[in-house]
Amino acid sequence: MIALSLINPSKPEFENAVNKILKQPEYKGLKLGLLDYINMAKEYIYKTVLNLLKHIISNMDTASSLAGTLSTVFIIIGLLAIITIIILIVIRFSKTFEKKSRIKEILGEKIDDRTTPKSLRLKAEAFAKADDYRQAIRFDFIALLLLMHERNLIYLDETKTNEEIYNYLKKGDFSNLMIFKALINDFNDNWYGHKVWNLDLYKIWKDNIGLIWNEVIYHENKN
Repeated sequence: MIALSLINPSKPEFENAVNKILKQPEYKGLKLGLLDYINMAKEYIYKTVLNLLKHIISNMDTASSLAGTLSTVFIIIGLLAIITIIILIVIRFSKTFEKKSRIKEILGEKIDDRTTPKSLRLKAEAFAKADDYRQAIRFDFIALLLLMHERNLIYLDETKTNEEIYNYLKKGDFSNLMIFKALINDFNDNWYGHKVWNLDLYKIWKDNIGLIWNEVIYHENKN
């Protein structure tokens, strides 16, 4: 069983290797529910590989068969790597739907399965046509935040503030950061400060919203 101890990693070593992958930035949005499935997968893979190695080593008749056995072990390791990649791909797609379903409210607006960035922008346009620029700006901004969330540029929850979102974007490669900061300030002045807006000011707001909207789309296509 000496050979087994040499080629078989301990369970903590195995979990540490997988956890290093899961701790990469692109997977930091994972929550407990999905991680439970990942831990189950890790446990299953570990036990499967361990049993296969034990079976191979126990059937070794002579030391001369070690080379062939090691080749089989490397094949198993390769299969393990493929399985790990598949798991990460599943995580990549699954986390988008998990995060989307988790959002129930943005800036006081209830978000349900029928709510989309486009539907929110249509509401903003309707308020703008009625000269209610305060509500128009609010729905414009909520639409933008939901779009950024759905495109995995930010990860919203019900307690995240605009300043926290801005600081999160500062850590990435978002190019129109200053314009986004201006939008935050305008939204705060409008919604919390009750600033009076007219059509000319709203047109400037719409131009800035359009720039950020296009940046979000570009950012997703680039990735």
